Amino acid sequence: MKRNVKRIFWITLLLLFSSTKVFAAVYVVHDMEERVARSFVFELDRRLLLDVSLVPVRSHAFLENSAQKLKEDDLIVTVGVKSAQQVCSSLSKGVVVAVFIGKEEFQKAQFDCSVPSSAVFSGAPLDTRFALLKAIWFDRKPLAVLHSDHLLIDQESMSRQAKEYGFELNFHHTELDRLSVLKSVNFVLEESAMIFSLVDSELYQNTLAQDILKLLFYKRQVMVGPFLPFVKAGALLAIDSDTEVKLQVLTNHITVWHSSRVLLPAQYPDKLRVSFNPHLIKAYGIVPPSAAFLRDEYGLCSDTQCD
Repeated sequence: MKRNVKRIFWITLLLLFSSTKVFAAVYVVHDMEERVARSFVFELDRRLLLDVSLVPVRSHAFLENSAQKLKEDDLIVTVGVKSAQQVCSSLSKGVVVAVFIGKEEFQKAQFDCSVPSSAVFSGAPLDTRFALLKAIWFDRKPLAVLHSDHLLIDQESMSRQAKEYGFELNFHHTELDRLSVLKSVNFVLEESAMIFSLVDSELYQNTLAQDILKLLFYKRQVMVGPFLPFVKAGALLAIDSDTEVKLQVLTNHITVWHSSRVLLPAQYPDKLRVSFNPHLIKAYGIVPPSAAFLRDEYGLCSDTQCD
């Protein structure tokens, strides 16, 4: 009897260990300040209901030390466009999920990626942006689209989308030094009254973005911003998702990968927020849609009423 009980115990223990899934590593590759990186990893870990440890590591350290140790099913979360570009162009194993990256930035990084990759996009889909703009902006001069080499843009496809809403796009590539950027802004505004910005982290970094918005202010012209903070700095409006919403989507990507080894497609978060600049709205005589109309017509929450 005792022998049978002992045998049952060992068989049960063996089955338990054999059915326990061993999760691969999740590396969080970044170039953030350590304080910001710790906060990001803490918030992500708090949402993950998985027996998995997150390994935060700077891009250069990851490429020098960790990349060679990767297994086929290891997951690498890249934070920002630079990390995505560096990791994607160097890996031969693992899978990548990029966050805090624009769609066109991701497409450029993905072009050089030799491993499966996905993303949680910043900003908002073009259709959503064009639809809202059509309702409040009646100047049909071409919308100026400045962009750097860090984007992969399908101009033909974007132009078709814009045309469906009555807009024409004027694309202009620019180098990233201050003089070239300001010259480009002056050039495109000869035919346009508005810059329709894409998420271009290198072009719209802090100092360059401030210079562009100052120039627009003096010229009495405006920008549809790539991120919500641009509205406070002088953009007319912006549509984006906040960090919490991005983390929720990222958590889902990680969970699905670890439960089924299925990499979800790159996507924008469902919950998007629109912010209007009250001074520019008043100056241009624009009547912004109500919170209920934004929600029902465009699936957006307003900056003042977003749970």
